[in-house]
Amino acid sequence: MPARLEGFGFGQKWQDVTTDYYEGFLPNMTDYHMHDYYEISLILSGDVKVLLSDTARSGKGCKLVLLRPRTPHFILCEPDMLYRRRNLLFSPEFLADYTRDLQRLLPAFGKNGAILNIEQSECQRYLSIIEQIDSEPDAFRQKMLLLYFLSLVAECAKTEVGAAALPAFVSGALDYIAEHYSEKIVAEKLAWQLNVGRTTLMTVFKKYTGLTVNEYITRYRLKHAIEALGQGESEPEVARACGFNDTCNMIRCFKKHLGMPPRRYLTSKP
Repeated sequence: MPARLEGFGFGQKWQDVTTDYYEGFLPNMTDYHMHDYYEISLILSGDVKVLLSDTARSGKGCKLVLLRPRTPHFILCEPDMLYRRRNLLFSPEFLADYTRDLQRLLPAFGKNGAILNIEQSECQRYLSIIEQIDSEPDAFRQKMLLLYFLSLVAECAKTEVGAAALPAFVSGALDYIAEHYSEKIVAEKLAWQLNVGRTTLMTVFKKYTGLTVNEYITRYRLKHAIEALGQGESEPEVARACGFNDTCNMIRCFKKHLGMPPRRYLTSKP
């Protein structure tokens, strides 16, 4: 079975390789974030929007999202289609003995990550190798399979047509929300901070993320509230720390966006 990402604790230090699998229609509480490891997301199905710090791509079909450590990214799926992805994660230390080979293959990841459209046949080939890596108990063979996987990705990247450029003020808005989500965020002030008109910010942000600014802020707060509540913090503490102001408002947001109050949501998670 693929390992759950939570088991490796986003950002915690580990020196290995693992995989993760997700599928579903339910709201996926994600945000604009980064990790301390390499991440390759093989998107198997769904209608998704992928945002990097300078690139964006949306649509249906199979994709590969390539991320170096500390690469900001945001992947959002539309709820009316089944979203399936398989992630391949590895630490820089895992291929430390093959640094020369790794450096030769890393251009495929781009400076700030890369998004590749791939055919169904290619998708199945990549999926098969990820499953072999996941089931292989020997670390040396895992490394050889991973290098083989990366070599195929490098070949694919050579023929890729570039994705659309992401306006700088959109990634700027995402960064600002990440730093100030615990505070009151007013659209006019946010637009002023980014030197862009309020209407332009609201329209373009929705175009690239699929969410309004307020919807994204709420999802960001909910994700961090879920994490904090799961660590045992009290609802009043979490409500204040995550920008909901009070417990009642936080509970209303949970019910509206997740269909149930916080404690019930936490106990319903597998």
